[in-house]
Formats: sequence, C-alpha cells, structure tokens
Amino acid sequence: MTLLRFEEFNAHPRRAAALQATLGAVPGGRLFGLWRAQIGPSMNRVTRVSLWPGEPPVAPEASNPDVASLTTRVLTILTRGETPLDPARGGIVTHRWFILPPQHVAEMVAITTEAWVGFEGDTGSEPLGLWQDRAEADPAHVLLMTWYPSLAHWEQSRFWNSAGAGPDQAARARWGALFARRRAMLLDTWVTVHGAEA
Repeated sequence: MTLLRFEEFNAHPRRAAALQATLGAVPGGRLFGLWRAQIGPSMNRVTRVSLWPGEPPVAPEASNPDVASLTTRVLTILTRGETPLDPARGGIVTHRWFILPPQHVAEMVAITTEAWVGFEGDTGSEPLGLWQDRAEADPAHVLLMTWYPSLAHWEQSRFWNSAGAGPDQAARARWGALFARRRAMLLDTWVTVHGAEA
C-alpha cells in the first residue's frame, strides 16, 4: 500500500531556504512536493511530502540544526494521490484540510470526484489527490492538494464567490453545488497556498 508522509519542518528564523535546500532527497521513497508557503503558515515553515511503498521511516533531517521542530503525518490514499507534482509546471499548490465525521468520508470523496469533472476544465486546475490521516480517526482529517496555474485561477475557483468567477466556467453551477454539499458535512476546513517550485 502506498502511503503519503506529510512533514512540516519549522526552521529557525531566516533558515528556511537553507533547510529547504537539504530536503530534496527521500531515499526509499518518492518526493511528491517540497514547498515554502505563500499564504497561511509561517515563513519559517518548509513542507515536504513524499510517497512510500510501505511504512515510511522517521526523517533523518529532524536532527538538522536548522530545524526547530518537525510535525509528521502519515496518510492513506483515498483517490488519485500517486503521481508526484512536476515542479517545472510552476503555478501554486493548495493544501486544504477537511475535518469531518468519519462516517461521511466516503460520501465526501464521491462528491469531490464528481465535482472535479467540470471543475478542472472550468478552472485550469489539477486536483492531485485526497488522503486521510491515519492518526486522526474521529473526527477524520482529510487532505486535498490541488495545482493551479496561478493565484488568480485559484481565486476564480471559489464556488461561493460568483462575482470573482472566470468568464468561461460553463459547469460552475454543477460543481459549485457539489462543493456546497461537501462544505455542509464538514466540522472545519482551512487552506494554505504554496509555490509549486521544488
């Protein structure tokens, strides 16, 4: 079973760039993405995401002197989620967390994948996958990562903001209604925005 290791390294002040430069290798796994945030987390945070064919090891970089603290989550794939991002595409990647009752996870995944059918074409985006945190069972913690060509494309994809919509969103009413249904089953949600460069 392929697992996703989601690591948030908090660097000492002004050491995030130096730390990021050391985090590109994941021997035994595959790098999915390596980011510093544009919107949301501290400028001292570096997020590394990697895929593993089995149980991922503890990151050896935890002892790096540039690391102030490290939070690691291990997640299972719910849909998509096995194709690493090509950093040459540029753009941005959003990390959105959904908190919801565990009995609603399957329905949430079904609603989300149904909405993607029109959403991708209307917004120029590419949902990269949905994953569930193994350690957070009740309520469930589900991660969605999505690539967008730009921050403007992301802003035009907000289902609740029709005034900011793109001009060619023919399927917006359908995917917007599905995302509204998804939101109604949530206990909480938040998003961070990251540059797509590795």
